[in-house]
Amino acid sequence: MAALGLFVASSAQISQAMADGMGDVRGSLSADYDRYDFQGAGANQWNATGSVVLVISDPGPDIQVNFDNSGLRTHGVADADKWDFGGDAYWRDYAGDFGVNITENSIASGSGGNYLSGGFFGEFYAFPGLTLRAKGGRLQGDIKGWYADTGLVYYPLNQIAISMTGDYARFKDNGPQLTDGQISIEYLPVRDVPISISLNYTFARYNNVASGFGGDTSIFSIAVKAYFGGGGRNGGLVDYQRNGPTDWDGAPSAILGSSF
Repeated sequence: MAALGLFVASSAQISQAMADGMGDVRGSLSADYDRYDFQGAGANQWNATGSVVLVISDPGPDIQVNFDNSGLRTHGVADADKWDFGGDAYWRDYAGDFGVNITENSIASGSGGNYLSGGFFGEFYAFPGLTLRAKGGRLQGDIKGWYADTGLVYYPLNQIAISMTGDYARFKDNGPQLTDGQISIEYLPVRDVPISISLNYTFARYNNVASGFGGDTSIFSIAVKAYFGGGGRNGGLVDYQRNGPTDWDGAPSAILGSSF
């Protein structure tokens, strides 16, 4: 409830800025379920994510606020809850976007800890149907380290987006290391109704140098996402994703799996 209240309050403040003539407001809300398969053991994860972006000018600068809540359930072995609150400042034009992200992360249970992640991100709209991506940054606090990610999004049709991503995170003090690859297929069934569904598969490899514990994990996900603004009339996924809030900004989400 606190997260929802903060999200609504931020939305109201940005809406007032729009009313004062600063720009346009666009947003997104999503919910997804993840199934972890780790060395014969299973875990379930539920996620809720929201973003609101103030488009000050188009093309031009954007300011965005985000929240995310992830709950990982491993049948009492190492349950974990993760809350993220953060923001982005970036420039977007016809060629792509480039900006900075700062996010406060809090993990309860499992390995636990509070940490601040911050870094740079960018997207290059190489072709009307292809986006190239890269980002990287540092983790500071109870968890220290750095991350680097690269990816692409291909739009074979205006209502279909195929994403491929590779992530790497290395933690200091001989902590966990993460390497993963993900493929996602997102589909917008009705162009007049900006609600999409997606299926995702992630192969992640965790390695804790200090304890020697680690292994390979398969993560299967299904998600529902609603877009608010940015698509225009009868817009497709390429329109919503290039004109609405960016989801290519912070540290890789699979870091939560290091709480096993």
